[in-house]
Amino acid sequence: MQNKNSIKKFFKLTPAKTIILGFLSIILIGAFLLCLPFSNVNHTWHNFVDALFTSTSAVCVTGLMVFDVAMELSLFGQIVVLFLIQIGGLGFVTLTCLLIMLLGKKISYSTRITLQESLNKETTAGVVRMVRKIVIVMFSIEFVGFLCLAPSFVKFTGSFWSGCFKALFLSVSAFCNAGFDPLGNLTPEFSSLAYFINNPLFLTIVMLLVITGGIGFVVLFDIFNFKKENKKLSLHTKIVLYVTGILIFGGATLFAIFEWNNPNTIGNLSTFNKLVNCLFQSITPRTAGFATLNQAGLTSGSVYITKFLMVVGGSSMSVAGGIKTTTLFVLFITLIKRTNENGSINFAKRNISTKVIVKSVKLLLAYTMLIALSSLNIYIIEMANGITYSQIVFECISALSTVGLTLGITPALTVGSKLLLTLLMFIGRVGMLTLPLAFKPKNKIIENEIEFADSKIIVG
Repeated sequence: MQNKNSIKKFFKLTPAKTIILGFLSIILIGAFLLCLPFSNVNHTWHNFVDALFTSTSAVCVTGLMVFDVAMELSLFGQIVVLFLIQIGGLGFVTLTCLLIMLLGKKISYSTRITLQESLNKETTAGVVRMVRKIVIVMFSIEFVGFLCLAPSFVKFTGSFWSGCFKALFLSVSAFCNAGFDPLGNLTPEFSSLAYFINNPLFLTIVMLLVITGGIGFVVLFDIFNFKKENKKLSLHTKIVLYVTGILIFGGATLFAIFEWNNPNTIGNLSTFNKLVNCLFQSITPRTAGFATLNQAGLTSGSVYITKFLMVVGGSSMSVAGGIKTTTLFVLFITLIKRTNENGSINFAKRNISTKVIVKSVKLLLAYTMLIALSSLNIYIIEMANGITYSQIVFECISALSTVGLTLGITPALTVGSKLLLTLLMFIGRVGMLTLPLAFKPKNKIIENEIEFADSKIIVG
């Protein structure tokens, strides 16, 4: 009887399980559609593993590719990818809620609970209103991005409709930090946005889309309300803006130092274009995945900085991945400041709770363990193919942080490695702490509510 109850509890849908199964369902549907002959330019069935990898990369807004999407997929296939990116950016639960509202139905309490989990909110209060704001802000920014990019693409393609589609595709991909480019056979395979390396206006538009998508909706709402209501920005918003600014301009400065005279990257560009591309290279690892530079041509110092920026990623409540800017801030404050008796930290006349500190540490540990285990396994699989461990670590970080940058090894990977990277992208999108939470057994007595005697463990 107890075993039957345990099985029932395991299969009972919780908010975390709903999020996981929702993303998984969309990925599998996307993979099936991308396998179909009319999704491909050669009108043949596509390899399922490659289709699954591409669908996961799109839904998890990553951008890693085993084939050039715009070159090998038909218009139908590209539209499928575009929808998968948009769904991935919105989130499965947000999309479900939006469809229910469009049908004029009432949002149930269970859906509100799932929304609360998906949006990482403390209560269900205001979650439906937040969904409306998210949808309006997302579509508005993407539309403005489309209008700004359309002239460049119409000129680039020589066709109004083709140029408009590519502008829309890139605008959605950039705001959702997806990293998929729509250039196709108009440029060399896997060249991303390298064609626009000397077009600072175009790159600036893409950078602005990436930044607005990566700083988080909470921050965007706070900034809008700040201008409208003339009130102070929240501590969360201030932290996000400060850390984001430091990472962008600090990263750009370091890239300029390492790459200024490198002929394989920016060495042959004008001074102004060098600065713009250093800024672009600093923004795109967090977690857009676009590239104007050949990542394999970067110096070792730049590769190290790129890895660090990919690990950090964007901010909470955004379409970006990584451990997040606020997590980095909490970890840094924990390192330099003394904790109180209850384990919390005082900062800027506010209290950073023990719960927030522990969650930040858990995220870093989970991230580190996943990268270590996955990179080791892929290295074992690919030993005979001459791929270095450093390249594999770069690829794993890019997948888990849903970035999409690569040193050029993705298409050459074997099936086992592709499946491991697919799993990393999925974990990076649904959340590293969501999976264990979804399948955590609920005991009658919750141990966390019992206060035990302190253990005598010596650390450090």
